[in-house]
Amino acid sequence: SLIEAALDSGAALSEPISQLVAAGVDVPAALEDQAQGVPTLGALRESFPDAARIALAVSVREDAGPDIWSRITTFFRSQSGARSLTPRAGDDPDAVLSRAEADLRAADLPNAVAELKSLPEAGQAAMSEWVTRAERRVQALEAVATLKRLVE
Repeated sequence: SLIEAALDSGAALSEPISQLVAAGVDVPAALEDQAQGVPTLGALRESFPDAARIALAVSVREDAGPDIWSRITTFFRSQSGARSLTPRAGDDPDAVLSRAEADLRAADLPNAVAELKSLPEAGQAAMSEWVTRAERRVQALEAVATLKRLVE
């Protein structure tokens, strides 16, 4: 459909939405609210690493323990920006980000967003813009699925 093509390319949805409205279709608000376009999966994948590096750095600092060795280790981890690129078990910020990125690679945005909610507050704040963009895409995809069910 034209809407799905626009979602894939990031093009404006205003024309396909207008056509649906003219045909008497009740277009979900999640689509109408994003008539100027929805973030593409490619754009979300491309912007994730930079946001994740920042989120990891601030999360690691927030989680630093009180002893000197913990603070030294935290300092070097936050300076290096190194993070896991394969999914890891655990609840530390690096593991959370690694699983979220694996979900993103698998095009599972709802799980990626849910995973990021377990970051420390500072990490969540660093990822908030990315999460907002991902949630916009999820809402648009859900609205398209709803439309398909209505039309069938």
